Amino acid sequence: MHIGHNHDDIDPESLALRHYGEGIYQESLGNFSEALNEYMMANVLDPKLVAVQNKLISLGQKLSL
Repeated sequence: MHIGHNHDDIDPESLALRHYGEGIYQESLGNFSEALNEYMMANVLDPKLVAVQNKLISLGQKLSL
């Protein structure tokens, strides 16, 4: 899913949190590959977000990556 950019997304941290939230939503729907894409995008935008890194590890284990 494409997340639209608006004036609230001036900083990468805000945009990273939006991708992280979309990843959580996609994971809850069982769309694991889409969730992985969202988590990876969030991690690129803000590599300091530990919650995103934990989700990447957890989802990677679910997908046997």
